[in-house]
Amino acid sequence: MKKETILWMQQAQEDYDMMLLAWEHHKYNHTVLFGQQAVEKIIKAYIIENRSVAPRKIHFIEVLIKDARLDLSEIKSPDVTRLSFGYTRVRYPDLTKKYYESRIEVNKLFVMAKAVYIWIYKKLKNS
Repeated sequence: MKKETILWMQQAQEDYDMMLLAWEHHKYNHTVLFGQQAVEKIIKAYIIENRSVAPRKIHFIEVLIKDARLDLSEIKSPDVTRLSFGYTRVRYPDLTKKYYESRIEVNKLFVMAKAVYIWIYKKLKNS
């Protein structure tokens, strides 16, 4: 595995751990933020390892998935654009209140972030 891939994977794991911790402590906006970041970074690690190019400096998970040439249908095609929105929305109190105050709404993103992260992590470990 490439050295840069490992660095991205380590950062992704830290964000994943923070997502779990935020969820456990009912910090829903941070759950969304760190979930989005964990997925973004694990995709960037995948791109570095498997596409041999530098990943774009963007935060749109759906675009990075395409850049990585990953097929979300392998995990029932979750709507990752909803997770991408979280990157911006959590920075504004009115949007945080509107979208991420409820554990029920955030749970959907939490489950999605875990599923996408683990799926890509496993692909990286097997490559």
